[in-house]
Amino acid sequence: MKLEWGAYKHFPYEKELALREISALIGKNIHFGDDGHVFADAKDVQNAQLLTYFASVSIEGQSHETLQQKLERSASGGSRRQSTRYSVHGLHEYRGKFNPQVCRALMNILGVPENGLLLDPFCGSGTTLVEAAHRGIRSVGTDLNPLAVFIANAKLNAMRTPAEHLIDALQRIVDRENAVGVPSEDNARHHYLCSWFEPDILAQIERLRVAIGFEGEHIASFFLVVASNLLREFSLQDPADLRIRRRPTANAKVVFSSSFEAASVEAIRRLRAAQDVLKPSRALGRAYLKDNRELSGLELPELADAAITSPPYATALPYIDTQRLSLVWLSLLHPKEISQVEADLTGSREISPQAKREALEALENNAAGLPNEEWELCVGLQSALTDSDGFRRKAVPTLLYRYFKQMRQTFRAVSSFVKPDAPFALIVGHNHTVLGGTRFDIDTPRHLVSLAHSVGWGTEEVTPLQAYQRFGLHSSNAVQAETLIVLRNRLPLR
Repeated sequence: MKLEWGAYKHFPYEKELALREISALIGKNIHFGDDGHVFADAKDVQNAQLLTYFASVSIEGQSHETLQQKLERSASGGSRRQSTRYSVHGLHEYRGKFNPQVCRALMNILGVPENGLLLDPFCGSGTTLVEAAHRGIRSVGTDLNPLAVFIANAKLNAMRTPAEHLIDALQRIVDRENAVGVPSEDNARHHYLCSWFEPDILAQIERLRVAIGFEGEHIASFFLVVASNLLREFSLQDPADLRIRRRPTANAKVVFSSSFEAASVEAIRRLRAAQDVLKPSRALGRAYLKDNRELSGLELPELADAAITSPPYATALPYIDTQRLSLVWLSLLHPKEISQVEADLTGSREISPQAKREALEALENNAAGLPNEEWELCVGLQSALTDSDGFRRKAVPTLLYRYFKQMRQTFRAVSSFVKPDAPFALIVGHNHTVLGGTRFDIDTPRHLVSLAHSVGWGTEEVTPLQAYQRFGLHSSNAVQAETLIVLRNRLPLR
């Protein structure tokens, strides 16, 4: 069997994952041709078509496209760059998204069976859940960000909805948009939006929201996600900045409804192309607005075959702050709830003065009972602080201690909801901080392995990955290195 690589340039770790997929799916007898092609002593074309990083497999002179190649080509039209926005992945440009190819490859390598059950405890906007659906795998995800859960479920619902229904709905929305009236409001939501949108633009987006609302819940959620993805570009918030920073004018060159219609048409095109490959009945997942440490049999009535996630790291991206316009516009959060929900996220950089005092006291006494290495790191960072450090830097040791405590609790919770000896794969970013003028590199993967061991997980592998190059305003703060961790659940069935 001859395997043809995808047309784009692969990272070394992608080639390594690709070879491991071959071993997992079609056998270990692999050899290489002088032209760079990969050959496998196997005849299982059906399993070979599940490979992630190959475009096609050839056997006895007959070529067969892989499922992944069909999906990527359906979105990009044959581009020589890796496509990450195929199917519903591009529905919303959610910050910090998991690379879908890596997620799919891990499912193959870990041997998650079709119709098996997969858990993602930090599901974000649903990359893992969507990829599981592409493979016919059931999935459950949890996240504390209401927008992330809304997007994830909108994606899954869209996969269940024939694209033609969405095309018809879009026409109804466009026809209705100019005729609907917007009820007058005098509440916190309205006043908050008035402070971040110019009056004529706010009238446009509110009118569109009302027009979308006449559709059924599953169809409406699709179009609300498309619209929410455009809000920052039309707001007084600088769209290039992760934080809330005001600009003098939105400087809108087109009306909001025109951008919405164009974005919707493209989103439906990608969905329809994916449905032509997969058929619309494969979406078998759900995201829950839930703390993963409080999972119950209601969300996960049976033990999962595996868990895959890309967890936050300490002092993570300000997810809520970045997305507050969408959260308020969609009525997912009251403006006064923004700070508290941000602070509740694992790895958050936000902490109230009282919570900081409590965390500092816990750090001094190791009240959480963390392993010595993690506790001593936090104590060392605390002792490195000087008067020159601002309030955010002075919070880093306590934030890191809180993060380690939260992640240890997550490892304990996940172990209760996956089968004995089940794998748990994590793609983890490294981090660093500067305290007292000294740079401290935080080897987050190593510390997470230590925390996992302390609650009964075993380690199968820790493999460095090359992170994608980041550009733009916050490139200096982007994660420059990532690591794949694969754990095994060593705790007995309870």
